[in-house]
Amino acid sequence: MPDCKISPDELEHYLLETSAVVGLPVAEEYVAGVKKYLQTSLRMAAALEAVPLPMDGDFAPIFHA
Repeated sequence: MPDCKISPDELEHYLLETSAVVGLPVAEEYVAGVKKYLQTSLRMAAALEAVPLPMDGDFAPIFHA
């Protein structure tokens, strides 16, 4: 699984800055858990981005009633 390319310090800075921008403060006791979740999300996103998708593929069926 790909590693997160953002350092823990950068991730914490991102967390604190974005939470301030959206007006949703994260209590100090939750910062470590939120950082862990963000790291997990970044690894999942990297794994999905690593899968090549054909541009001519049919990605979703269309249902007609």
